[in-house]
Amino acid sequence: MTSSARTRAIASNLVGTVLEWYDFYIYGTATSLAFGSLFFPSSSALAGTLAAFATYAIGFVLRPVAGVVLARWGDTLGRKNVMVLCLVLMGAATGGIGLLPTYAQVGALAPVLLVLLRLVQSIGAGAEYGTAITMSAEHSTARRRGLLSSMPALGVSLGILLGTGVFASLSGLPKAEFLAWGWRVPFLVGFALVLVGLYIRLRVDESPEFTELKSAGAIVRNPIRELLRTHRRHVVLAALARATDAVGSQVFNVFAISYCTGTLGMSSGPALTGVMAANLTGLAVIPLAGRCADRWGRKPVFLTGLLFVAVAGFPFFWLLQTREPVLVVLALVLVYGIGIKIALSVSGAYLAEMFDPRVRNSGVNLARSASDPLAGFTPLIATALLALAGSYWAVGVFVVGTALVSAGAVLAGPETRQPHPAGERRGGMAEQARS
Repeated sequence: MTSSARTRAIASNLVGTVLEWYDFYIYGTATSLAFGSLFFPSSSALAGTLAAFATYAIGFVLRPVAGVVLARWGDTLGRKNVMVLCLVLMGAATGGIGLLPTYAQVGALAPVLLVLLRLVQSIGAGAEYGTAITMSAEHSTARRRGLLSSMPALGVSLGILLGTGVFASLSGLPKAEFLAWGWRVPFLVGFALVLVGLYIRLRVDESPEFTELKSAGAIVRNPIRELLRTHRRHVVLAALARATDAVGSQVFNVFAISYCTGTLGMSSGPALTGVMAANLTGLAVIPLAGRCADRWGRKPVFLTGLLFVAVAGFPFFWLLQTREPVLVVLALVLVYGIGIKIALSVSGAYLAEMFDPRVRNSGVNLARSASDPLAGFTPLIATALLALAGSYWAVGVFVVGTALVSAGAVLAGPETRQPHPAGERRGGMAEQARS
């Protein structure tokens, strides 16, 4: 494989995950700031917010189903074909949301259309990130797999930064204007992003390992069945290991904004700035964590990120309680920009190396999507816990408990890094993981 082909593949994976997380972040932010009143009007602000977050969660419930179906195609028809389809679905649905009429204009049809487009968006996102991990791992060498497999995680930060930046640029609008048209702008940008992504993605070569499997006639007809027969334990451990980045991303990106603006009575500025600062920090943390995982192994670096989140879970809320903008930004940088980003970075190589090439795309996507329903309901769960307990402590327990469960799964799982990276063997990933 030439270096230019590898560069195109990594760039394609990066662009796709930028669009995926841009889509999901702007939806979550709009849910916090606008969708409750625009699509779910109610006499109770809390009821409207809960209804909007429930719609947000619906997309995550569908993601495992879509992820499994599309991931299966990735193992039977090719990784590249699935990634092109994912990109088109995500971009079309996101742009479509920006054109929707509101409840005041068409009544109950408005939330129905919102849910339908949310489902289409979720189908596209269902296999995007997992397939990007698979492609990155299979286009990389053993020596640099931790680093190159962390590139989709960079796309997460870049997508959230882009979405946050667009919303921040609109934060100066009067509330009436923002609710009238300002919220639509971030969604319409999705149309432009998908065109850029397609231009890059259509020029990418198919994964070398899938090409070899196809040439050898070794494609598995039913990869999900084979996966559950041969890798069941690894699917469970991998799903639990990545649960913290799923839950944490929603708590620190979505719920934190709602908490600061609704419960603490702050403007959205400090929380949005904190999310931007955390993701800027992540641009440095992610490749550094990937390099460390190549040098010292996946497990110790993965555990470092998870334990950081567990230790900082309650201090995060203590800092928010001060209502000091600088401390709010610091809280998000520490927990999300460092702890979550370390775990997210290392999970790319860790998950890819746990599964045999014949079922790798299905394995990675199933392991990731298994915790997506929990992630989708996280803002709803956190909002409900806050209302029931009357304090942040219940949400803190939820965050810390999830991080400890993930740490236990990583401890119980294998060290997947190959002991002799100089050999640059691709086919040994699964064998090393099972040892």
